[in-house]
Amino acid sequence: MKKHIYLSAIALVAIASFSSCKKKTTEPEPEPTPANPTPATPSYTIPTTYNYTNTAAGITTATNCIAMLAEITTYIRSTHTATAATQPTISAQKLKDMYANTGSQFTLTALNSSTISLKAKSGTALNFPTLQDANFDDAQPASITSAANPTVSTASNGVKGKLISPARAILVDANGFEYKEYTEKGVMGAVFYYQATTILANIGSLTTTAAQEQAWDEAFGYFGVPTDFPTNLTGLKNWGSYCNSVNVAIGSNSLIMNAFLKGRAAIINNDATGRDEARNAVIANWEKVAAAKCISYLKGAKNNLSDQATLHHNLSEGYGFVVAFQYNPNKTISQADINTLLSYFGTNLYNLQTSNLDLAIAKLESVFGLNASLIP
Repeated sequence: MKKHIYLSAIALVAIASFSSCKKKTTEPEPEPTPANPTPATPSYTIPTTYNYTNTAAGITTATNCIAMLAEITTYIRSTHTATAATQPTISAQKLKDMYANTGSQFTLTALNSSTISLKAKSGTALNFPTLQDANFDDAQPASITSAANPTVSTASNGVKGKLISPARAILVDANGFEYKEYTEKGVMGAVFYYQATTILANIGSLTTTAAQEQAWDEAFGYFGVPTDFPTNLTGLKNWGSYCNSVNVAIGSNSLIMNAFLKGRAAIINNDATGRDEARNAVIANWEKVAAAKCISYLKGAKNNLSDQATLHHNLSEGYGFVVAFQYNPNKTISQADINTLLSYFGTNLYNLQTSNLDLAIAKLESVFGLNASLIP
């Protein structure tokens, strides 16, 4: 009997041991938890038009700035008449009031009553507000010979006044730079481009979704396109118009608009990675628009060497785009290359070396990977 009990006990131990060994060899080890798990990529829909909720506050700020510049440039352009005897005059004080939004100088009353000022929104790194006021002061006497004889002087090297050709009439300073272009390209760079690229560069520092949305909307507004761009090309303003004019060469319309759409959707869905990727795409392609359009105007200058008014107009436009590069906090082009480009223009357009036009075009092609032959 004891022998049977002992054998039974041995059998139970053997069975238990076998069961224990079998469990250890068949049950998998648990996978270790990674120290820094990769977050899941957010999934959301990116709309095809810029029709988000609550966009009015940001976009309206930008569109008011664009409307202000339009009135200023229209006023300066009123001097671009072909007949000196009927030369309209311009007031430096009115221009400075419009720039600072004082004195209710705008024809649109909504602009006068707004709290927005182009001067207050101008980037100050290049002392632009002071230089712009000086440009206005210089433009007034250029538009008249005297109060008793309000006819314009014919511009020449060292003499400010008007350059007239069959194609156009422009008011220029003593060095041949067009006052209207100094103002228009200056504000496009020091206000629109500066505000947009600075807003986008710092978008991640805003702590609420609502603040990021409004800031992104303002940056989009400075681009100057309708909400259904590029399907709709109606009413393009400033940067939007220039973007479209070089689209055939660099595909800028969809690249920039799609990035604006993606970034805004990313903000709504708390996708910081997607937002920053879109931000980088907007800034890089916007800068390339400036480079391509500068090449376009340099080519225009080469084709109009004998038409002084058109030559100086194109050079003034191109120069303005080079200056604008400096207002982008995340610019691709180096300051050394910007200085080289500015040196090709020189400080007096009457003394421009025409060979420098090709050098400037080649520099822009090299820095931005562009093909000038494709740019209209």
